[in-house]
Amino acid sequence: MIKTKLSVAIATLGTMAATGVAAQNAVPGPAVEEVIVTGSRIARDPLSSTGPITIVDSEAISRSGVGTVDELLRELPSMGTQGTNANDNNGGNGLSFVDLRNLGSARTLVLVNGRRFVSSSSGVSSAVDMNNIPVDMIDRIEVLTDGASAVYGSDAVAGVINVVMKKSYDGVKVSARAGATDDGGGENGELSITFGNEGARGGFVGNITHSQRDEISFNDRDWAGLTSVLSPTGNIATNYGNFAVGEDGSLSDGMASYDIGQFMWLSGAMERTSATFAGDFSITDRVELYGEASYTDKTTNQQLAAQPMYRANGFELDPEQHLPADIQAELESAWQEAYDAWVAAGSNMDDEDNPYPGDTWSHGIGDDGIAGFNNFYSRPVAGGPRDYEQQTETFRGLTGLRGDMANGWSWDIFASYGKNEGENVTRNSYSKSKLDEILNGEAGIDPVFAGGMSEEVINHMRYADREDNEYELINYGASLTGDIEAVQFQGGPLGFATGLEYREESGEFNPSQQTQDGSTFGNQQDATEGEYSVTEAYAEFNLPILSGAAYAEELSADMAVRYSDFDTFGGETTGKLGLVYAPVEDLRFRASASTSFRAPGIYELYSGTAQSYETLTDPCDTTDANEKGQGANCSMVGAGFKQTGTQIATNIGGNQELGPEEAESYTFGMVWTPTFVEDLSITLDYYDIQIEDAITSPDLQLMLDDCFREGIETACASIRRGASDEIVNLEGAKRNIGEISTRGIDLDVTNNYHFNAGQLALRLQATRLLEFDEYNEQTEQTSDWLGYISNTSGMYVKWRGLAGATWYASSDWSLGLDVRYLGNGESPDRAMPSHTYLDLHAGWDVNDSVRVSGGIDNLNDREPTDGSGNSDWNSSYDFKGRYAWAGVSYQF
Repeated sequence: MIKTKLSVAIATLGTMAATGVAAQNAVPGPAVEEVIVTGSRIARDPLSSTGPITIVDSEAISRSGVGTVDELLRELPSMGTQGTNANDNNGGNGLSFVDLRNLGSARTLVLVNGRRFVSSSSGVSSAVDMNNIPVDMIDRIEVLTDGASAVYGSDAVAGVINVVMKKSYDGVKVSARAGATDDGGGENGELSITFGNEGARGGFVGNITHSQRDEISFNDRDWAGLTSVLSPTGNIATNYGNFAVGEDGSLSDGMASYDIGQFMWLSGAMERTSATFAGDFSITDRVELYGEASYTDKTTNQQLAAQPMYRANGFELDPEQHLPADIQAELESAWQEAYDAWVAAGSNMDDEDNPYPGDTWSHGIGDDGIAGFNNFYSRPVAGGPRDYEQQTETFRGLTGLRGDMANGWSWDIFASYGKNEGENVTRNSYSKSKLDEILNGEAGIDPVFAGGMSEEVINHMRYADREDNEYELINYGASLTGDIEAVQFQGGPLGFATGLEYREESGEFNPSQQTQDGSTFGNQQDATEGEYSVTEAYAEFNLPILSGAAYAEELSADMAVRYSDFDTFGGETTGKLGLVYAPVEDLRFRASASTSFRAPGIYELYSGTAQSYETLTDPCDTTDANEKGQGANCSMVGAGFKQTGTQIATNIGGNQELGPEEAESYTFGMVWTPTFVEDLSITLDYYDIQIEDAITSPDLQLMLDDCFREGIETACASIRRGASDEIVNLEGAKRNIGEISTRGIDLDVTNNYHFNAGQLALRLQATRLLEFDEYNEQTEQTSDWLGYISNTSGMYVKWRGLAGATWYASSDWSLGLDVRYLGNGESPDRAMPSHTYLDLHAGWDVNDSVRVSGGIDNLNDREPTDGSGNSDWNSSYDFKGRYAWAGVSYQF
């Protein structure tokens, strides 16, 4: 834990851990050591930071009992919910991302010891998997909720998360932790060994950690369940009714629901082994060599029910060829019964009143087989659930030299390399090309689908789908910092920092050949490969204008400017201006204005074409389905043209014409540390972030309407029709057409009470979201997300809070209670209540070598609320339920 003067300084920033507390012997005062604070490269009094920073220290991490960094960070009210975690079983790929302000992981820069960490996400998107950072090696985490591109470059739009690792250690420490849920599932454990040595000329620290987390299945939770019409025996949809197929092949009215929850997981599993090392050596009294290295081997798993199969994803049965004769006969009988009822009711009724509309009755049974057959829904449960597994290896190495010059200036040069490799396997996948072999008779297998797929059919279609990805980061830099004594202010000399950096990022993603061929039941996807490089120069200034003057205990300004030259889109200049004014020692006001940007990532620039089928209306359609009528620019189609189906083939993929997203950020706040109340700090900060040219998907329906109704040539350039006049290609790559506006207020109150028997530490953090709007330049439509709670991941509740009370006894034990709060809101389907979680934690220093800790999270066993009433739970809610954990450490 950070102690004494520095502890008080950081606490005054509105900081310390989420459950943290300043040291008991800390006394507020102006004399504090100068340190490098995230958001600047100039060492200064932490009180003078112009941006709000939250510090999560190692003691708070230990008290929390978490196994991964993201578990703790997600509890902070300033964090958003657009990241990925273990609860994202469907599509999460075992990754853990965090984001600030709900602006997405790609707009939050993650650093380790102030340097970039290699992106480690499947599919070469730009984000850092927090699972790759071992918890026991963390000294503290600094969370800056302010735009910082002028200091760190691209991606620091919403802010910066800087994970500061331990730099030295003397001795050996063995730690073990284990936890289990009250309702079963989610058991986890970790064994960690930290070791090091400190000498006269340098030191080193190392850590080896192995951890494991088990899955939580739907069956483990009473509140979880999911049914589907995609059953193992099949359901049939027709224009004249729906029918369930029994195991014996008989039909019954209505579609039968099937419990697929028995095969589903709520949260994925993970096994991870990591090794981390750091050290430094003083070559001379003024020059130091330092280095860092880390390696993580991680395996994650998720599970979904067996692959669904139906017409829209390529499972097209010809009822006359692929349904048994007795089922065909039953369908014909049902058709005749419905037809007779229609005739008796009056065959001239309007389609809107007709329970069997369309051309169902335009021909007899004998003319065209089974009239009105629409779809056969099936799921090959006998073949096993979809089993997803990701195996990744992440390596990072960094070395550098730093030193002090005779004039008091400091310099630093470094080089780093990071690489992430992964292989994803989806077992019990099914091939559409193999299905076609069965349907056309080429496979020589009877097409047994109704009543349950035969073993021969399943085995012929089934395979293990494999894809791999790789990402590399090369980073060099040199910096120079010091005071320019020739420029003096009343508060001291001009602080200065400057530097140069070069960064090169490259990545590739290789889907299976089946996926690239479009022969899976998922969407077709081409391979992705690309790289970019950037050269950057920056400068920072700290102007200590006044210090200790009447009505100006401090008046200082920070200025920063950075130029980034990308080989993909060119140059980008960002700047920042920050002010701190303290009329008296107890009260400080701070404000900042900055410009930031996010460069498009490799996936956004170079991702191969991926096929999608979007539900769209062709403006050239001449049927009643086209409610607006045929467009005026449809001369290329024949008379009476009719759109086949409701979906149009769409290509989505990289767009090398993308430019950077650009943002403006404004913050204004106050820090109050009244001397008449011991160890009390109150911070209040307002933030306003405006993003332009946000990278987002175009409105495809509007694109069609612009072309065929308005005749706009730029829209038509993205559309291609085939020989049958059908649209066979619609380019839907992302564009710089979005704008995002978000505003809010952060409150942080820390108060420590000292008694002879110990200390009571109180902490309250809260965020009030005032606005979150997304504007699409193409559609000229604004989406207001304030108060919205998605059925899957996004959550824009007005209030988020975290409060804690911890008693630190003078006899070396502690006991605390934390309260987590997520406000109420609206899902697409219903009003959503607020969620409050109670977490109990305790610790005991048995002696100088042994520490025991434990706790119960979600003590009140708060269950998540279903957003739709149909088994949809936002992944930001707690899926574990009541969870007990315990840990022990022994230091040699």
